[in-house]
Amino acid sequence: MTEVKPSATPTGRALGFERVVVVVLGLLALLAGAAALVVGAGWLGAFRAQRPLADPLLVAWVQDHPEWAVPVAIVLGLVLFGFGLWAAARALRPEPRPDMPLERGDDGSLTVASAALTDAVRADAERVTGVSRARVRMAGSAHRPSLRLTLSLQEGTNVRHVWDELDSKVLARARETLGVEVLPTAIRLQLDRAPRQRVR
Repeated sequence: MTEVKPSATPTGRALGFERVVVVVLGLLALLAGAAALVVGAGWLGAFRAQRPLADPLLVAWVQDHPEWAVPVAIVLGLVLFGFGLWAAARALRPEPRPDMPLERGDDGSLTVASAALTDAVRADAERVTGVSRARVRMAGSAHRPSLRLTLSLQEGTNVRHVWDELDSKVLARARETLGVEVLPTAIRLQLDRAPRQRVR
């Protein structure tokens, strides 16, 4: 019997980059708030606490040196604008569904499309006893493929039996087709609702 281990394959799209950006922005906001609190409380001197937020000395320097201030402001604005566009495009781009190259030779190469592979795995998964519906999605890359399975189980289904049949038939066949020994798979189980009975 195959040992069941927690899968490292995410069941949803990875949000590591977005979380890092949010954490960095949060830390910057926290540091800015702490600095404003320190200055406003007068810990850096009562004179500095009474001065406006835009330091007159800094404003005067910017006005006296526009040949430096204006280009720096333009470049900084363009950098921030470009970073914002890049981050938005990265967050909104569709997740890749890799096609799998199986054979490469002098005469050409054989590649299995992601849709064909997921359709085959879905058909096999829906033949498992107790599974009413299955959704399959490829993830990862062509070098490190992985699967995401969402199975809808009929009421009263033995989950252990489903797992054993899924591993011994469906996933084993997928590994054999791809020619890999390990195929990380995230499995999400859902229980079908029992049909409602009308009370008479």
